[in-house]
Amino acid sequence: MISALFYIAGAATVGIFFTLWCVVSVERVKKEYEASRYGILCDRIQEQIDEIRLRIAVTKTQLHMSDHTLDQALLQWKYEYLVKQEKWLIELMCGKREEEKQEEKQ
Repeated sequence: MISALFYIAGAATVGIFFTLWCVVSVERVKKEYEASRYGILCDRIQEQIDEIRLRIAVTKTQLHMSDHTLDQALLQWKYEYLVKQEKWLIELMCGKREEEKQEEKQ
């Protein structure tokens, strides 16, 4: 009779440890999945930032080579627009936009 109680207690202990291990494993997988999704999003934003920086460099080169006043004005506007877009993407990547939205909701 006592050996049966030890057997049941041992089986219950193994079951509890297995359940706790499963819970911890599921939580770890969830955290890794969220981190990988965040990493993919950051990579996309970084690619856009790099593309914008390349376009800024091209526009800056055209700006220095352009002779006409109208071309200068258009290129200057394009340059300022691209710089603003780059800053916005960097802020988005750093999470400042999300913080501002949360503050507005409160």
